[in-house]
Amino acid sequence: MFKTIITLLITFIMFSSISAQELLSTDKVYVTMEEAISRALSQNNQVKASEFAMKKANWDKKHAWTQLFPTVSLNSQYMWMDDSTFALRDFSRYFQDPNSPFKIPQTVFQNSYYTSIDLSMPIFNGNILNGLYIANAAEDASIQMNKSTQRNMVYLVTSSYLNLLKLSDVLILQQEYQNLSRLNFEKAERLYNAGRYSKSEVLRWKVELQQQKSTVVNSESQLRTSHTMLKRLVNIDMQKELEIENLIPETLKSESEKLAGMNDQQILKLIQLNDEELMEVNAALASAKSNEEVSKHLYHNSYSSYLPNINLDYSYAWQENNTIEPDSYSPKTLVVSLSMPLFTSFQNFTSVKSSYYEYKSSQENFYDQLQNTRLILIETVNKIINLKTQKELNETNVSFNEKNYSIIEQQKEKGLVSNLDFIDAKLNLQNSKLENINTHYDFISAMVELYYLLGKLDNIIKDF
Repeated sequence: MFKTIITLLITFIMFSSISAQELLSTDKVYVTMEEAISRALSQNNQVKASEFAMKKANWDKKHAWTQLFPTVSLNSQYMWMDDSTFALRDFSRYFQDPNSPFKIPQTVFQNSYYTSIDLSMPIFNGNILNGLYIANAAEDASIQMNKSTQRNMVYLVTSSYLNLLKLSDVLILQQEYQNLSRLNFEKAERLYNAGRYSKSEVLRWKVELQQQKSTVVNSESQLRTSHTMLKRLVNIDMQKELEIENLIPETLKSESEKLAGMNDQQILKLIQLNDEELMEVNAALASAKSNEEVSKHLYHNSYSSYLPNINLDYSYAWQENNTIEPDSYSPKTLVVSLSMPLFTSFQNFTSVKSSYYEYKSSQENFYDQLQNTRLILIETVNKIINLKTQKELNETNVSFNEKNYSIIEQQKEKGLVSNLDFIDAKLNLQNSKLENINTHYDFISAMVELYYLLGKLDNIIKDF
């Protein structure tokens, strides 16, 4: 009996631990860069909103086409009169002659019903015709906006992912130096207690340790912020822990090496595009251009207030009587109406002027965005050129400081250099490694930005 109880307890504990592990595992989300991009393109709220806007524009275009087609409606009316009103209106009874062969039909009833089927169709309406062009332009604009939103999301996720990798590598290096500083401080305290170090040397190590602690805390804060940013982009619950693959995709690494192998003129040649070519490759500019086209069609549509409207109306009705059933008498009417504005107190003139200046404003905003894009391209290319040169310098600087630190460390063990010289050599090595890490990731991020502006992200981001 005792063994059975023990077995049941062990089984319960095992199942409890498995359930706890499963619970913990559900609170952690692991993604690679490709998975993060794929998730953002399907889960991000901005991308979803852009897709819904595109679907709305498609239905708006279909709605614009339906304005050209006829509409048919069934109309029914019931009316009741009080006795005095009925007596006043039904004057036909006063002219009834029993000897007359003609009987005046009753046309007024105390309870009356009227039913008709009406058809209405525009023959010519400038506002409806221009609405087709506006709806088509709006759909094109929504499609371009959706592309722009998706490409921007890919760029933001990629940049955020790279920044997370950079901060993680920087934090690891800083933690290593913090541990080293702690060991050196503890060693300095022991030597001070043994009378071999001065108080100032111990304080110098203590200050250096505190600086490393402050740097690590700051990096941890930046890392948490970067994690939150990436979770926001890929729409992951903020309460869950995000874990990423600590690896730069091979496509990014190989493309960055290819870019680093170009000379300055080859890199500058990448952005030598005319306005049409730049608008074609840059999704944000294509979207802005589409919005300008919508504004232009709205401006042209304002001229429809000067044009006539021609409509066709047809009605098939049953005579008003005191029963709800249609009778044998069914009047039919066909009306073609023409409405031509002659004078509108300058309402149409002011509307055209307002639309014109709105169009010109959107046109200037587009060209301003075009020039800003060129400015950003130039800045990005210059940044890439500078980082490429800095990257070469940093690699040489790291090699030099590693060699120098090794020499200083050996000399310190022999008592040939001071503690301050050793700390300076260690700090120089740390700073050179940090600078090398920052430059390495900044160069790849700058390349991603350049390819985003040039519409080439799909060349380096797979499955996009």
